[in-house]
Amino acid sequence: MSQIKQILRFAQQGKSIKFIARNLSVSRNTVRKYLSLHQSCGQPVDKLLQLEDNQLEQALLSTGPPATDQRYQDLLERYDYFCSELRRTGVTRWLLWTEYRNNHSGGYCYSQFCKHLHDLGQARNLTMANLPHPPGEQTYIDFAGKHAEYIDPATGEVHQVPVLILTLGHSQYSYVEALRSQKGEDVVYGLRRGFSAFGGVTNVLIPDNMKTAVTKTDRYEPGINRLFEELANHYNTAVMPARPRHPKDKPLVESAVRDVYRHVFAPLRNRPFYGLGELNQAIADQLKIWHDRPFQGIRESRRQRFEQAEQPALQPLPNEPFVIKKYVSLTIRNNCHIQIREDRHYYSAPYGYVSQKVEVIYTPDRVQIFCKGTLIATHQRSRTSYGYTTVKEHLPEHHRHWMDRGPVWYRKRALQISPEVGRLIECILSSKAYPELTYRSCDGILGLHRKVGTEQLTEAARIAVELDACTYSFVNRMIKNGMATPASASPEAPEELPVHDNIRGKTYFQQSLNLK
Repeated sequence: MSQIKQILRFAQQGKSIKFIARNLSVSRNTVRKYLSLHQSCGQPVDKLLQLEDNQLEQALLSTGPPATDQRYQDLLERYDYFCSELRRTGVTRWLLWTEYRNNHSGGYCYSQFCKHLHDLGQARNLTMANLPHPPGEQTYIDFAGKHAEYIDPATGEVHQVPVLILTLGHSQYSYVEALRSQKGEDVVYGLRRGFSAFGGVTNVLIPDNMKTAVTKTDRYEPGINRLFEELANHYNTAVMPARPRHPKDKPLVESAVRDVYRHVFAPLRNRPFYGLGELNQAIADQLKIWHDRPFQGIRESRRQRFEQAEQPALQPLPNEPFVIKKYVSLTIRNNCHIQIREDRHYYSAPYGYVSQKVEVIYTPDRVQIFCKGTLIATHQRSRTSYGYTTVKEHLPEHHRHWMDRGPVWYRKRALQISPEVGRLIECILSSKAYPELTYRSCDGILGLHRKVGTEQLTEAARIAVELDACTYSFVNRMIKNGMATPASASPEAPEELPVHDNIRGKTYFQQSLNLK
């Protein structure tokens, strides 16, 4: 600007263009250019020389069209139309300019037309300035686009696994972990380990639109997954998902993903790993190197900024770790039990709620049954397939005696009948992996005792054990077919014939022989 002022002063003194160019060591075309700009602006030289450099630049070098230019106003009104047409297949700027000049013969030339379209596009697509990230305010959550991999040492199979990335807003300190899957349980426990590594939780969690966090993507009111919502409530934080298809809502984690590729994936690209734990240990080692590296142009590293500013601002972790709860709606069966299908195990509920709909909430170690918001039963979770967890008080009075029945009760009752029946009951109880499945057969055997008595049941039990056919149906068929009659019950032949007039006896035949 000082050189332009010298040009204007020499021109005011009447010096020639050649003289000005030689004294200021510039070309004559440059002198002509600024003298032409002075004539275009229409302001006297004395006024221009009194302006500050930025004001002089605005007066002489302003390239924007004047607000009163009708051509520019016409182009501005049709800008949205031009943008929509350019998105159509085969439409070019040259075609639009040709149509524009046909309707506006005094309009801009092609180069000015393209320049104004470009300038208007730049003005409308401004990037928001970097927003401040106070310490302890935001945690950005995302998955890397590429998967990590490890080799199963038993089978040699290569497993592709997703990589979870958590980045703190202020310090850009990150936690990276390879997970078995992107299922809810794996992601939640990965987040729990990430919060533990940070030593606290920020005020807001900003996840990507992953299914674990968001059930319904919406720009204004996204639906938060119940599991993720419970996680946030447990850690006393809020969830604010990024808008769908707006990566600029979470630029820090997007740049963290890029840095993970450079500083974690790339150094480990030629190393084979034989397990998920080995892979995560290598990732943790590379993270330490990356966190200790200073920012570009700043001597401070991510670790220093995290330890000095961000970690003290984090909310403390709760005393109890977060436990995943699962929810299921069931109907109480006629036997006063509900079944959790995941474990195939039965849990009792008070008999007054039979046939009613209940909500069951269960964790890895506890099962709770609610009816219309009221807690009606609590049990320790059991994973015994086809087993029963029953509270006696939940059953009616005439059903409670069945609670005392079990393998010990059946063995004791069978031995009271006879040792043979005891061996039969023992064989039946050991024939199934779960003794509960044999209780009905044992009840059938004991029921036969009431029908046929001890001796016949004992004989049938002896035969069944000898033939290794220890089932209720086999014993029942033998009794029905008369094959289990004890030896003491078979009739014996009399030693002498009974006396009767019609019976001749041996003496008669002896006399007949003598007569002959």
